[in-house]
Amino acid sequence: MAFDVSMLGMGYFSLEAAAVDKSPSEMVITDDKEETFYIVSREVYEDGPKQEGYKIIVNEGE
Repeated sequence: MAFDVSMLGMGYFSLEAAAVDKSPSEMVITDDKEETFYIVSREVYEDGPKQEGYKIIVNEGE
């Protein structure tokens, strides 16, 4: 079963905007195109996006 990107919520087109909006316990991830950024918790990342090749751009606490 493919990962449903709609579970990630609102996408940001600016890494800076996503990094400013995230809380210290969240991270910013993106897909291989690096066009859209998503704010997610570690649990959400581990449950799908990680297996689909999404990478962490801004880690928790950053």
